Amino acid sequence: MLRLVAARCQSRVRSACLAAPHSSALRASAAPSKYKNEAFPRFLSLDADTYRPPKAVYITSEEVWHRTVAPALRTFLALKKHLILPVAFVVPRDDDAWPRETWGYPLGKHAAWLRTCWRKGQPAPHFALRDLEEIDFAFDRSQYKWDHLIKPALRRYFELYGDTDVPQTFRIPTGDVAWPERLWGFSIGHRVFNIRHRGDFNPSGFYPTKKDQSEIKFCYDSTTYDRDWRERVLPSLKVFRQEFGHCDVYRGFKVPDCPPWPKSAAGLPLGVIVNNIRIKKYYADQVARDDAELKEIEFVWDHAFAEWNDRIFAALKAFRQNHTDRHVPPRKFVVPSNDLWPEKAHGLKLGLAFTNIRSNSYYFDQFARTMDQLASLRLEVTITRAKWHQRVEPMLVTFEELHGHRDVPISFVVPSETPWNKSDWGIQLGRLKPKQRRWAGA
Repeated sequence: MLRLVAARCQSRVRSACLAAPHSSALRASAAPSKYKNEAFPRFLSLDADTYRPPKAVYITSEEVWHRTVAPALRTFLALKKHLILPVAFVVPRDDDAWPRETWGYPLGKHAAWLRTCWRKGQPAPHFALRDLEEIDFAFDRSQYKWDHLIKPALRRYFELYGDTDVPQTFRIPTGDVAWPERLWGFSIGHRVFNIRHRGDFNPSGFYPTKKDQSEIKFCYDSTTYDRDWRERVLPSLKVFRQEFGHCDVYRGFKVPDCPPWPKSAAGLPLGVIVNNIRIKKYYADQVARDDAELKEIEFVWDHAFAEWNDRIFAALKAFRQNHTDRHVPPRKFVVPSNDLWPEKAHGLKLGLAFTNIRSNSYYFDQFARTMDQLASLRLEVTITRAKWHQRVEPMLVTFEELHGHRDVPISFVVPSETPWNKSDWGIQLGRLKPKQRRWAGA
């Protein structure tokens, strides 16, 4: 397999063996300046009773390499099945899984120093070359991930399933003997998604070669991604709308494995995908292209707004019409499934929802913009202390800066312009009231 970075790495490691003792190349003693003031141990005797692993990065000692660094790297590889060391990693103390002479050593910083030398074209210390080559040290983290994790996982997935259309949420099951142990728990689905959607391991970075792609029939571009949208996501959204009368997919929803749901979408975490479409702009190209179809099925972009507007507020209006003798819905009141109530609100725990609105200021961004409509229903909602200080107080500060006082007219609505925060535009500030408790006048 063509491995440009790895070959480059090995070439540099081997070339260090041929470097003259006084060549211009950086020798082991030429440590980066950030380590100059590290506290080094006063003695590093070969006497096992007196040797102590250094507490700071120590790059000039062959003894430290062989007794601490090399054993620590091999142990990390044995335990983690890879050599992608975080910079902050320190060998744990009092852990029998690690050799005692490695305890407390800042292995992550030492690995970072080795990678820095490699990037600058400087050879590693001569006494470390054999160990680094034997363990295939991760000089280039991206290339290492591709060679040791992503490509082997894609190859095995292809062997098992005949393609590399890895579901976004697929994680290699721990304990599954069908997979190499070093890949157990690896989220290959997430990596494949980022490769296609975000451009990770872009061909310009030469990590996955054309040979790599052809061997496992891996489609690098968005062709598979687009097909996933057309054959699984969009059809599932349409069936959801058909079955539930709306397209506000809750986060935990997965596509059932039964008609009328698409067979190819069985088990698809549709709720998670919808959340990612809303927040992280997943499937952005497909969403823009099929905007008309999404509007037809009334795809919900803002869950809180739809929940308030289409269900809670609509149910509150129906409650006022159907229960003229009651001021507010009882806490345990559930919207009946009959023609007197909005269809989208059927089954809604309206009493609990309204209690949370009054007691905890749930749906603040929604009800704060419809205070006049709530007043027309003779429903009073006041703002909790926490929410008042978090949201209302900053608006009052802005009002005072602009007008020189805080006597906000009841008709005042936050304008859609600076210096007002965009998140506050449209809030009926003049109608907001704090809960009347001891803190209110403070």
